[in-house]
Amino acid sequence: MFFRTAYNVQIVVDEDEPEEVLLRRFRREVSKAGVIQECKRRKFFENKQEEKKRKTREAAKRNRRRRYGPRPPPSAVGDAAGPKKAAEDDDNWDIPAGDLPY
Repeated sequence: MFFRTAYNVQIVVDEDEPEEVLLRRFRREVSKAGVIQECKRRKFFENKQEEKKRKTREAAKRNRRRRYGPRPPPSAVGDAAGPKKAAEDDDNWDIPAGDLPY
């Protein structure tokens, strides 16, 4: 996770907000921005081969997340006419005319 721009984590303090809640919100924003992960990555020198391996791993992780993304709700899937209409149209196979080669 390499950021080309500086990342600023900013938390707006609400009126009479407890420190525990404020600290929890700050930690969540810092982890979401990837600040700790970036610091750990930059702790040691990374040669070109290690950088290439890391980028490949990150790309695979992104693609895996994209491939198995959130599914649409069951109401959005299927025919708009409802479940009765979908059950009637379930058998939509046409038998080809003529002899089959097997």
